[in-house]
Amino acid sequence: MVVTFLRNAYDDSYLLGTFDMGFHHDPWLITWHVHTVNGLSNGEILLVHCKSKDNDLGIHNLKVGTEFSWKFKLNFFGGTLFWCYMAHDNFHATLDVFREIEGFFDECDYGDCIWIAKDDGIYLRKGNVDQLREEWKEGGLW
Repeated sequence: MVVTFLRNAYDDSYLLGTFDMGFHHDPWLITWHVHTVNGLSNGEILLVHCKSKDNDLGIHNLKVGTEFSWKFKLNFFGGTLFWCYMAHDNFHATLDVFREIEGFFDECDYGDCIWIAKDDGIYLRKGNVDQLREEWKEGGLW
């Protein structure tokens, strides 16, 4: 927010005004949310294990239609990064689900990174469109 003082032409008094400079897009002010969603078919359980350099968010077994999510602010010293390992049946994938770079800010609609595991891979939702970002690799867990 920017504060402005405007001179009133009628009596030389000053008016106080404010206007928004788009700070809702300032990544430092945003509480970021990452969602990992099980969108698999046939009732398959999705194993999700997410971490950052400083935090292990644990292992979660998600039923179809459920999600594991968390929220955070950007690291004061920069370099905020979260990654996840996901697996189901005989398939697995590892990917960065949040990176402190401008492209990721936009892809996450400046607030919510929604990752959906589907039968053919892992998708990132941007608006109303799901974009395939990582295909499953064949092989056992870890």
